[in-house]
Amino acid sequence: NVDGSKKSPQNKLEKVARESWDAGDTHAAILSTQEVKRLEPNLSPECQGAVHIKGEIVLDPWLFPMALLVQARENGLTVYTHFQYLAPESHFNEKEKVWTMYRKTSDVGAVPTTEMNTSDSPVPGRIRARVVINATGINCDLTQSDTANCPPATWKSRPRRGQYRIFNMTDKTRFECPIQPVPSHFSKGIFVFSSLYNQIAVGPTALDQESRTDREPDEAVAAQLSNLGTKILPGLDPQADVGGEYVGIRPGTDRRDFQIHAYPERRWISAAGIRSTGLTASLGIGRYVIKSLLPTMLDTSDCGNEGIILAQLPSLERIIADFKARDDGYVTLYGHDYRVTHPLTALGWT
Repeated sequence: NVDGSKKSPQNKLEKVARESWDAGDTHAAILSTQEVKRLEPNLSPECQGAVHIKGEIVLDPWLFPMALLVQARENGLTVYTHFQYLAPESHFNEKEKVWTMYRKTSDVGAVPTTEMNTSDSPVPGRIRARVVINATGINCDLTQSDTANCPPATWKSRPRRGQYRIFNMTDKTRFECPIQPVPSHFSKGIFVFSSLYNQIAVGPTALDQESRTDREPDEAVAAQLSNLGTKILPGLDPQADVGGEYVGIRPGTDRRDFQIHAYPERRWISAAGIRSTGLTASLGIGRYVIKSLLPTMLDTSDCGNEGIILAQLPSLERIIADFKARDDGYVTLYGHDYRVTHPLTALGWT
């Protein structure tokens, strides 16, 4: 957390540091202007001090969840892509305590089939499930409200637009630590951070919007992000160094916290409102759902760690080489093709 203001920077930084200390991070430290300069010499001289969170790291936002997916697949998970959920036709059988989930194959109706294919291909027309975990992102509320026999959502999704500007790193702009302004009660502010691929990312913005799909970059916002980048890193050339831009949509809700709820009588679990901090919290969220919520619906006593296969990904260099050699936006991991969907990863590998 960096403070570039002239008004009581020490008090603001002490408040930020206190939150880290209270959370158990005893390594968080307040840095003076001189200490910041030694740590990050390319940072703006306007910086009045900082809180250094030594344990903060940057990772690949696409590769980390793919590693989890590969691990799960190697341990028996079946994945169906292109399964567009048909909520109105799906239903819960009270007697059997089983959900039947239908796939939409056209503008009307579900697949009129009773065949239950359990392989990765072809995609079945329907799936039967003892428990459903609704993790459909920005559409979590619609998925729940449109599904028959399902308790209505107690939250409403509010799409929040986050725009990023990407720059290529040079010797004049090289830095190591993620840079964040002192947060307010309403926002953590716009970050400036370096990726694993010598990129500088400036963002995200935080703008509520009605559309759940509009990811078109805004030129005026792009200019604002460029100006912020040059303010933080004076050596940045906003024209020559630009490498790309993208917009993401956070699955925000009208509630502040993650919306993780269990409905045991309907064998349904919702994991909604999982915004960007969800990547950091993902393993904890998964453990909470499996260890605390799922046992209210199923006997999970035999779900231990015995016999788990550890699936290590190939080296990053090998994955990038595969991405470039294929030149179709995909990579192959453990015999399965995966499309690289995160712009920061795709830009870094190109």
